[in-house]
Amino acid sequence: MPPLTHLLRQLGDWLADANFGLGLLLLVGASMALSHVFALLANRLNRRQILVQLLLDVLILAVAYLLALACDMVLLRLFASRPVPPGEMLEGVAPCLLPATLYVFAAAPYVGELIAGALWVMVHLNVVAFVHARFHLPPAEALLLCSPGYGLATALVWVRFHQRWQASYTTLASHLGER
Repeated sequence: MPPLTHLLRQLGDWLADANFGLGLLLLVGASMALSHVFALLANRLNRRQILVQLLLDVLILAVAYLLALACDMVLLRLFASRPVPPGEMLEGVAPCLLPATLYVFAAAPYVGELIAGALWVMVHLNVVAFVHARFHLPPAEALLLCSPGYGLATALVWVRFHQRWQASYTTLASHLGER
């Protein structure tokens, strides 16, 4: 069997096994995107524009989490004191994201930022606890090797939401200036 065919077969098998994790990843992205739907409504976007913005956000946020996970896997593979197989990491990390499905509550007035921060910390601590428990790495090592991925995800999500808020405020200001 040619090597490319073998690799494609392995990728297909992995995707079939990881569909729960990928579905949960999209659910997390949807929850985060929905937390900003009020800003879209306030800017008087029509339903089609809101739907397009939500779909883009879901995909961008899911990719941010995938990049963070890839960063974690590379660092664990290169620097961990014990071997950490990437396949086992991918299989087990999905439940660590469960708190992020509640991100939609970050839209709550006054306490939204506190809720968002708490959820981000919970997800990161879940990943660190998972790596520590599953792969028997010392807690400090797990924290050190999983933190760059967490920082990457946080930065990517912040950039996306910052762009959204800037565009929203500009649109709202132009609507108010027309009056």
